[in-house]
Amino acid sequence: MAEEVVRIPQHRHCIRCGKAFVGEGGYCTDLCRDTKQAELKASKRKLLAMWGISALIVIAAIVLTVL
Repeated sequence: MAEEVVRIPQHRHCIRCGKAFVGEGGYCTDLCRDTKQAELKASKRKLLAMWGISALIVIAAIVLTVL
């Protein structure tokens, strides 16, 4: 008994949710695209804040050692 091989069409996977879709771009829907962009923006803000706080701590440490 030979098993039939089921072929799926050429597709991509959404960058955000991983759902398979046929088409161009990296996202399955506009909602996924907008949500991912909002997540990236929030992540960038957090990273910038951490860098800023780290810089302030280093500057404070330098100033305290000089005094």
